[in-house]
Amino acid sequence: MSNRKSLRGSRRCLFAALLLAVAAGASAQYPQRDIEIVIPFNSGGGFDSYVRALAPWLEKHLPNDVRVIPRNAPGAGGRRGTNDVYRAKPDGYTIGAFNLPGVLIPQLQDMSIGYDLSRVTWLATLSEDPYVYAVRTDSPLRSMRDVAASDTPILYSATGPGSTSYIATTIVNERLAIPFEIVTGYTGSSAYMVGLLRGDVDAVLVNLSAARPYVKSGDIRVLAIFGAESDDPAVADAEDLGVPELGQLNLVRTLGAPPNLPPAVRQTLEQALLAALADPGFTDWLSATGNDVSPAGAADTESAVHAMSQFYENFKQFLD
Repeated sequence: MSNRKSLRGSRRCLFAALLLAVAAGASAQYPQRDIEIVIPFNSGGGFDSYVRALAPWLEKHLPNDVRVIPRNAPGAGGRRGTNDVYRAKPDGYTIGAFNLPGVLIPQLQDMSIGYDLSRVTWLATLSEDPYVYAVRTDSPLRSMRDVAASDTPILYSATGPGSTSYIATTIVNERLAIPFEIVTGYTGSSAYMVGLLRGDVDAVLVNLSAARPYVKSGDIRVLAIFGAESDDPAVADAEDLGVPELGQLNLVRTLGAPPNLPPAVRQTLEQALLAALADPGFTDWLSATGNDVSPAGAADTESAVHAMSQFYENFKQFLD
């Protein structure tokens, strides 16, 4: 009887070893076919353009002759595309773009969303986009001191409660003790920037990438920046304003894969992504379009997502 048990145990060990060998062999040969990259927004937007511009350079730096095929999966503020990636087979052939904190906040709100970002296999960070406090060029608000001294509530535009713009606006004004009201119902950053320009509101908290064209045209003026250090004496940053913790308030574009992605596959994707982000062909596109890059590897991205989660956890009372 003991010999039979020993034989069965040996066979199980041999079978397990064979499975590991097959998995290792598959990872070593990865990729063997085309890779789908899920974009959780409609085509034509900033996130979509960024990922589509990166895709051919990722192809260039991957082993073997495979294609990287973008697929748009808009819906539910990015949650639909996030779930498509999260539920995919963890073989490296479905990866996706993640807009943070957009898909993080519903998780912190304990919504039924179908994914857990702490289990995502993070691959790389593409870019970080700080928030800026902006007013019209002709606004009587010339500095953040003017804003803080206002006798009446400052009006802001945002998409709606729970959106990243709404939450960023709430956090900044609450921490700086600024009286405020938020006008909602705008469909996106372009819409609420138009609302600012036509005089619906007094100011906006918006990502720098969305504000930059209006700064260039001279239509708006930036009074403060959050999520980056200011290099302009006329623009305050979180440190200047005495709220250094708001230096973490920014939007981060990352790439990730389903949970339990094999380490060798993760490493292959990470290396190819970092090479693509540094490729002169891609950096030429960045320069031509005014986009930014903040490349970071898998481990740093995982740490950054964890830190962002802790940051917003500290402001959970403002997330609803």
